[in-house]
Amino acid sequence: MSIKYLLTRSTAALALISGLLVLPAENAGAAAYQDAVLALNPSYYYQLNETSTAGGVIDSTGHAAPGSYNGDYVNGPPMVGGAGPLTLYGGLSVPGVGGPANLAHYSNNAGHIILGPGVNYGSSSITVALFIKAGPAQGGDRVFTNNLEDPTKSFQIVTANNGLVLAIDPNADGINAERTLYLEDNSGPDRRLIDSNAGWFHVIASTHGATGPERAANFRLWINGVDRTSNLQPDVTGWGINTEFAKIGGRRDDPTDSTTHSGAQDEVAIWLDRVLTDAEAKSLWTAATTTGTTAAPFRITDITRNRTSGDVSLVFLSESGSTYAVDRSANLEGWTELTRTLQATGNQTSYVDNSAEAHTAGRFYYRVRKIQ
Repeated sequence: MSIKYLLTRSTAALALISGLLVLPAENAGAAAYQDAVLALNPSYYYQLNETSTAGGVIDSTGHAAPGSYNGDYVNGPPMVGGAGPLTLYGGLSVPGVGGPANLAHYSNNAGHIILGPGVNYGSSSITVALFIKAGPAQGGDRVFTNNLEDPTKSFQIVTANNGLVLAIDPNADGINAERTLYLEDNSGPDRRLIDSNAGWFHVIASTHGATGPERAANFRLWINGVDRTSNLQPDVTGWGINTEFAKIGGRRDDPTDSTTHSGAQDEVAIWLDRVLTDAEAKSLWTAATTTGTTAAPFRITDITRNRTSGDVSLVFLSESGSTYAVDRSANLEGWTELTRTLQATGNQTSYVDNSAEAHTAGRFYYRVRKIQ
C-alpha cells in the first residue's frame, strides 16, 4: 500500500478546503532537527510525539510495526505527550527540535517502550541518537537496549550510579565490555546525566567492530554537540539483559523494575550497519540549535501502515478541544468521510483507519479537516 500525506486547512465551520498538498512520508518533518535525522536515512526513527498509547509507538521511517507501551500510562507516573526539550543542560537552546509542538516520552521510573524483537535492532555497527532528560539512577537505568547477548551485536545506553554508560557485552565487564563517561578532565565520573536538576541532553553514541573487545574499544560519543569519546573510561560493572525485545527506557518485563529509566526520552533514531561520521553528527547538532521551521499549527505529521494488521495510523497537529474529520480518497476526487467527531485533547491527535478497505487497497490519500 502506498500512503500519502495530505495537508489541509479549514476556513469555516463547513471545513472548506483552501489548499491541498501531497507529500511523500519521507519528506515530512516537524522541524529542522527531524528533517536532518530523516536526511541521514535512519533504520528506525521514533519521534515519540504520541499523545495516546492507543496507536502504539510509531517508527517514522515505516520500517517497523508500531512498538508498545509497558506500564500504567493512565493512572501511573509514565506519560506520553510530555514536553519535549526546549533547552539542554547549560541553558543551550534547541529551537530546531520543534518547540512546544514537539512532545516526548517520560518513563518516570515506571514505564518503558517495547520496540520489537531485539535481533531486528542489532548490528556490529550501530549508532543511536536521542535526547535524554536526566533522572536519578537505581543502579543501572536502560535508556536504550536491544537486549541481545551476542557481544558482536549487543548495544546498551545506560544511566548508572556513575552516570552514562555504553555497553556491548552482558556477560562481561570492564575494558572488553563497557565504557563509563568521565568528566572533561577525566578526574572522575560525569554524573550530570543522572542529576534530575540538569534537564535534557542530546546524545549520539556508536560503535563498530567484529568482536566484543573491538567494539568496546570503538565507542564514539557526542554530548550536546561535543565529542566526548576521549572521556569514556572502562569500569568494572557488568550490564545484563532481559527479554528478547529491544526497548527504550527499560530492560526487564516489569515496567517498575529498578532498570527502568527515571527520566524521559525523545527523538530516538537508530542506524544499523552504520556509524555516523563527525560531519553527520555535527549536522544533527546544527539542526537542533538553529531556528529551524516550527511545525505548522495544523498538519499531518506522521502516517504509517502496520505491516501485520494493515491498519493506517495518522498523527496530526491539533488544537485541544477542537473537533476534526478524517477523509480518505483513492484518487483525490471522491472522498469518504471516516469520522467527523474526533476530539483533540492536546496539540497532537492520532487516528487509526482499521477498515477492510485500508487493509486491501493499493493506494490511499488522507486529509484532516477541522470541524469546530
